[in-house]
Amino acid sequence: MKAAQHRTTDELWLDTLEEVCARAAHEVKGVLNGVSVNLEVVRSRSARSNGEASSVRPFAESASGQFERLSDMSEALLTLCRAPRDPVEISPTVQQLVALLDPVARVDGHAIDVSEASGAGAVRARGNVVRLVLASAFLAALDRKVDIRCDVELGKEAVVRITAGDDSIKVPSDVSYAAARASIRIENDGGRISLAFPRAGRRAHETA
Repeated sequence: MKAAQHRTTDELWLDTLEEVCARAAHEVKGVLNGVSVNLEVVRSRSARSNGEASSVRPFAESASGQFERLSDMSEALLTLCRAPRDPVEISPTVQQLVALLDPVARVDGHAIDVSEASGAGAVRARGNVVRLVLASAFLAALDRKVDIRCDVELGKEAVVRITAGDDSIKVPSDVSYAAARASIRIENDGGRISLAFPRAGRRAHETA
C-alpha cells in the first residue's frame, strides 16, 4: 500500500495563515471603519464655531483606542507574513496570533485570555512549524465559540496550554504529523490542548 503523502510544514503554514487572515480580515475592516467614522465626527464637530471640546472627546478617545487595536493587529499580521528568525520565541508568537484572533472571538461575546511566563522562551523547532501548531490550536479553540484561556509555561520545555470549554480541541492530522517530526508533543485532555515545544540548545529533528 502506498504511504500517505504529507504536505510540507511551509505549505501547511501558508494554508493556516490564510485562514487566520480570513477570519481577522472582517475585524480589521471593522476597526478601520470605526476609526474613520469617529475621526469624521471629530472633524465635523470641531469645525463648528460654537462647538465645545468636550463634545468631541468621546469620539477622539474611541478613535484612539481603535487605532491602537488596529496597530497591534497590523504589526502581528506583518510579522507573521515574514519569514521567522530562528530560534523563535514562544510568547511573542502567541501574542501575535492572539492580537489577530481575540477580536474574532469578541464578535461572539468571548475573549482570549493569556497568562504568560516571564523570561526567554526560545524553542528549537523551526519558526513555521511553531506558528503552524499554535495557530491550528487557536483556530480549533475558536471554533468552540467560548472563552479561551491560554497559559504559557517555561521549563525544560515551553508548554502552551489552550483551554476552550469541555469539547476536545484537535488539530488536523497533517499538523500533528508536522509537530511529531519537530519533536513537539500534543496532548488532549477534554477541552484543553497542551503543546510542548523542545527548548533551544538541542538539535532539532524537523526537516520538512
